[in-house]
Amino acid sequence: MRYFFYLVLIVLGLTAYRAWIVLTNGLPLYVDEAQYWYWAQDLAWGYYSKPPMIAAIIAATTAVCGDSEPCVRAGSLLFYPLSTFVLFFLTRRLFDEKIAFIAAVIFISLPAVGLSSLLISTDVALFFFWTLALFAFVRVLDTDAWWAWILLGIALGLGLLTKYTMGIFFLSAAFYLILSGRWHFFIKLRAWVAVLIAALIFAPNLWWNWQNHFPTFQHTAEISHLEQAGLHWNSFSEFVLGQLGVFGLVFFPLFLLLLMNFKRLQQLPQAGLLLCFSLPFLLIISLQALLGTANANWAAPTYVAATSLLAAWLVTWQHKRLLIAGLSINLILVLGLYHYQSLAKGLGLELNAKNDVYKRLRGWDEIGKQYLALQAQYPNALPLAEERGILSELAYYARPAGLNIVSWNPEQQLRHHYDLVTRLTGREGQDFLLITQTQPPTHVLPYFQSITPVGELKQPVHADYSLNYFVYYLQNFKGLAQE
Repeated sequence: MRYFFYLVLIVLGLTAYRAWIVLTNGLPLYVDEAQYWYWAQDLAWGYYSKPPMIAAIIAATTAVCGDSEPCVRAGSLLFYPLSTFVLFFLTRRLFDEKIAFIAAVIFISLPAVGLSSLLISTDVALFFFWTLALFAFVRVLDTDAWWAWILLGIALGLGLLTKYTMGIFFLSAAFYLILSGRWHFFIKLRAWVAVLIAALIFAPNLWWNWQNHFPTFQHTAEISHLEQAGLHWNSFSEFVLGQLGVFGLVFFPLFLLLLMNFKRLQQLPQAGLLLCFSLPFLLIISLQALLGTANANWAAPTYVAATSLLAAWLVTWQHKRLLIAGLSINLILVLGLYHYQSLAKGLGLELNAKNDVYKRLRGWDEIGKQYLALQAQYPNALPLAEERGILSELAYYARPAGLNIVSWNPEQQLRHHYDLVTRLTGREGQDFLLITQTQPPTHVLPYFQSITPVGELKQPVHADYSLNYFVYYLQNFKGLAQE
C-alpha cells in the first residue's frame, strides 16, 4: 500500500492548501452558487434547472459550519478527495497500484478539478457518483456480487439526482456489454434489480417534475439550443478548445493522440472498457456543441475513464517526461488561478473586464450591503426583480426576512427558479423595492399606485466594469389585471 500512502499525503496536503485558498481569497458567491444556497433553504426533490443533489450538499455543509461562502463551497473540498480515492481503487482493479497512483494524481491536479475546488457546482458530486458507479460496474464484471450490483444502482440513482447527463452511463455500459459479448447481463435479475434501485432513487425527482410540468427537463433542452438550425462550428471549436482547460494543455492532446493510435490501445488491458466510458460522453456533448451549444465542463465525466487510460499508457510505455510535463503545466495553471490577483499585481498588470477570470464573482457582497441600507428605510417593502442573478445574490447577501424575494413576472412565464416559486397574485396592496437595470421602469407603471426612485446600487469592480442597478419604491400593487 506504499502508493496509496503517498496518495493520501498528496490529497490531504493539496486539499488543506485549497481549503486555505477558499478561506482567504474573499471571493463572493457566483450567481449559480447563490441560487444553489437559496435552494438549500427549502429542500425539495427538484428545482427549475437542476435535480436536488447540489442543494442537499449545501444544506449539509452549512448545517455544520454556517452560511459563509467557504461553508457553502465546502462540498467541493470533500467530494474531490473522495472521487480521487475511488478512482485509485478503480484503476488498481484494472491495472496495478502504480498506474492507480498516477491516475489519481493526474485527476486531483486537473485544471477543472483545481478551479472547481474553489466553487460549488453540480460537477463536484457528478464526478464522484460517476466514478463510484464505474468502480461498482467493474466489480460487477469481476464478481457478480450482490453488493456490487446494489452499489451500482445506488450510485446511478444518486448520480441522476445530481445531473441528468448521468444517464449516459447506461449507454456506455450497454455499449461495453454488447462489444464485449456479455449479452447475458441484459437478462440478469441482478442487473434489473440495480436498474430498479436507480429508478426508485430517481423517481421522486420525476414526480416533482411531473407536478411542476417538467421545468428541469425543459430548461435542459433550452440551454442546449438544439432548435437552432445548421451546424455551429464556432460553438464546436470553443467546446473542443475548452477541453484543454478541463483535462490540461498536455493531457487532452495526448488523449486524442492515444485514441488515434489503435495498435497501442489494443495492447492495453481494459482499454475497451475505458473507451466505452469516455468516448460516448465526449462525442455526445461534442455533437451537442456542434448542433447547438455546450459548455466545456459538460463533458467532465469523460475524464474519469480517460485519466485511467492515459495513466496506463504513460506508465506502460514509460513516458515519464510527458507525465511530468502534463502534471507541471496543470499545477502551474491551477496555481495561477489560485493566486491570479497577486500575480497580476506582481507583474504590474491592471485587472479589467477582459482579463479578470473572477470578474463575475466580484462586488455582489457590497451590492447586498447597499441594498440593506435602502431596505431599512422601507421595512414593509419586498425586494422585487426580473433577473435571476440579482434575485439570487440579494437572497444570499441581503437575506430579507424569510428570504421573501419576488420575481417580477406579470406575464407568468417560466424563465428561472424564482418564477416557479414566487407569485405576484394575492399581493394586492403590497409595496415593493424594484431592483432593475432599466431606467425608468415604464413597464411596471400600470401595476402600481406610485413609483419613486430611491437610490442606486453601484459597485465598481474595475475601471471598465461595475455592477449597476436602480432601485424604485413601488407603492400599492394593483394586481395583474392591469394592461
